[in-house]
Amino acid sequence: MDTNQEWNINAIFKAPDSLEAADVYKHYYKQLYNYGRKLTDNTSLIEDAIHDVFISMWQAHSRNSDLDTNRSYLYSSFRRKLFRYHQEAVKRMQREERAMFSSVPEFGADHFIIHREQDEQLKVTILQALQQLTPRQREAVYLRFYENMQYDEIAAVMDISVKATYKLMARALDELKQLVNLPFYLLLPMLRLLFIKQ
Repeated sequence: MDTNQEWNINAIFKAPDSLEAADVYKHYYKQLYNYGRKLTDNTSLIEDAIHDVFISMWQAHSRNSDLDTNRSYLYSSFRRKLFRYHQEAVKRMQREERAMFSSVPEFGADHFIIHREQDEQLKVTILQALQQLTPRQREAVYLRFYENMQYDEIAAVMDISVKATYKLMARALDELKQLVNLPFYLLLPMLRLLFIKQ
C-alpha cells in the first residue's frame, strides 16, 4: 500500500461494514500499536487502549453522525487512554506487590527500525543520543520523523501549543546536533532514514 495514501478514519464509523472501513481500521490499528510500543512495552495495555478508543469514537459517532475525526484526534485520544491505563496498571501493581514502578513510559532504542545501510557507528551514535533526550523530546521526534506528522498534529497529540511544539522540537534537534556532532543538513536526513517505515 502506498505510504502516501490518505486514510479516511471516518469510514470506520460511517460505513463500518465496508471493505474500506476494514482496511482503514487495520491501517490505524497497526499505526497506533507501533506508536504505543514507543510509550510502553505492555502490549496488553496497548491493545486494550486501541480497542477502547475505537469503541468510544464509534459511540460518539452513533450519537452524532456529523462528527469528523482526524488523525491527530485519534492519536491524542489513544495516547491519553494508554497513559491512563498505564497509570492504573502501575497503581494496581504497587498495591498488589508493594513495589515502586515508574509511571513514565520510556522509548527503547531497540524499537527504532533502521532500513537502509549507513555507517553503523553513526547509527549507534544517533540512537544513543536519542536516549539522552527527555521522554517528551523523543516522543516529538518520533511523531515528526516516523509518523510524518505536521507540527499542529504533534501539538494536538501531545496536548501542547504549536509554539511549544516548535520549541520542543528545536531543543531536541539542537541537543542531537551537539551530541552527534553533525550539521542539520546531515542530521535530518539521517533521522528520516532511522525512522523510515517498512
